[in-house]
Amino acid sequence: MLGKLQLYALIGAAFVLGLLGIYSVGVTRGQDKIKRRIDEKRISNMTDQKEISDEVRNLDDTELSDRAAPWVRQDKR
Repeated sequence: MLGKLQLYALIGAAFVLGLLGIYSVGVTRGQDKIKRRIDEKRISNMTDQKEISDEVRNLDDTELSDRAAPWVRQDKR
């Protein structure tokens, strides 16, 4: 009788440990997925920043002045 109880306890413990293992793998996958999305967004933002920086760098003074005029405060002297 005691041998069967030990066997059932061992099977139950193995089952619980298996569930915990599956749960932890799922949590890890979820965290990796979120990190991957964050990295993709960072790369996208860096690419956009580089494109805008290059575009502004390639403008001559008059083009830059014309494009910046809506955001520059007008001097009221």
